Amino acid sequence: MTAILILCSACASDKVDRNASNSIQLSQTYKNEAEGFVFKYPQAWQTKEPNTMLEIIKLQSPDRNAKFSVMKILTNPFGILTEDQAAVENAVNKMHKFIALRDTKLGEMPVKELVYQTNGLKGDDISKNYWYVLGGDVYQIICSFKMSEREKYEPMINAMMESYTITRSPNDLNKASGINSDLTVSEAKELLQTWINTHKFSASVSITDGDGKRKLDGLESECYMFGLIGLSRTQLILVDAKTGKLFINDGRIMPLEEWYQKYIAPYANTNNNKDTGNYIDKNFEWVEKPRANNGNIIGKIKNISSGDHRKISVRFLLYDYQGNQIDTAIDINPMLKAGTVWSFTAQVQNAKVTDFELAEINYQ
Repeated sequence: MTAILILCSACASDKVDRNASNSIQLSQTYKNEAEGFVFKYPQAWQTKEPNTMLEIIKLQSPDRNAKFSVMKILTNPFGILTEDQAAVENAVNKMHKFIALRDTKLGEMPVKELVYQTNGLKGDDISKNYWYVLGGDVYQIICSFKMSEREKYEPMINAMMESYTITRSPNDLNKASGINSDLTVSEAKELLQTWINTHKFSASVSITDGDGKRKLDGLESECYMFGLIGLSRTQLILVDAKTGKLFINDGRIMPLEEWYQKYIAPYANTNNNKDTGNYIDKNFEWVEKPRANNGNIIGKIKNISSGDHRKISVRFLLYDYQGNQIDTAIDINPMLKAGTVWSFTAQVQNAKVTDFELAEINYQ
């Protein structure tokens, strides 16, 4: 059930660059035994009420010019867990100014570090982000401070990151979860969702709610079953209720990772084998992919089918600088005739928005 995912190994020998001054005083300690981490922070910093259920701890400086938070995430922001540097940099630059991306470590834990400067509505913050995966959960550490206060707060943030220690090992997690107790259906779904978030597909995929446990030939234990939707057909995914191991029943039962590497990974960058890179589905393609413009999201979609389509809509999820979804933006076109192009504008009303991602394209 428990696994540590190595996010990237290209720079696995690197450590987090910790040049924090020895004069920084971190007199307070935050420890979370359930989530398995501990760090120190300045006495004057204040804890804040988390914005979401996924946010574990949130701190800010007295003048509110610097913030530090730790959260679990269910999404894959900027494609950080699956994409190469060029793709991540392009995603960041849609709404921010990319600064750096590298592979580093917290102790012996492989970590992705992304640094960018926020632009536009949010202002000129420097945001340092760290991602690691432990026990099937993806953790994100978000450190930010005003660009004008960089000299004051960057050494402080570096010192806090230097003190950040992951206190749980795979063995600890196995003991905590209880090796003889079965997963619940929600735990099984979370495990599968984490796997999906850390793998790249040629199309947007999602999973159905699981059903009750059942015993299948070929598996030692009972398992939960989920539907993987969004590929050419719905795939039946199995989660072992005892071990958390993932399988697929694609005519025969096989490990999910083996199936992915054989049938999905070779085509994950081909957009369903279309050579334009703009392919959406058999009816539509991008003429201009979504981008930020004057506080809105704009782009162009072409109807490449032979028929007209009604009620075309594009919907985007909107995030604040800490990665919390805070709003949505949508634009609707009553009719898009065959061969024509729609220039959409999804208006962003919330001034706290710093990032977006495409949620869905619907049509009749």
